[in-house]
Amino acid sequence: MFGIIIFHIVMFGLGLIVASRIVSPEQVSNALGYLHKSIGITTPASEQVRMIALIWIGSIIVMVDGCLFLLVFLARTSIGR
Repeated sequence: MFGIIIFHIVMFGLGLIVASRIVSPEQVSNALGYLHKSIGITTPASEQVRMIALIWIGSIIVMVDGCLFLLVFLARTSIGR
């Protein structure tokens, strides 16, 4: 449970850092460039970098929470509660 809370704090903190423009657009663009090239999609334009980074962060949070919810749901139904 502690790990889940830390994960959310880190992801929301990362989102706030990107949204508040603490890091330069070049650093965000480089990080997104590596991610996009690793999965084979085109990199976003420089004016879209921050929004795409926030979409990636939000997507990761939703996917992790969805997997955890499914895991808990399946565990509870298999136990028979």
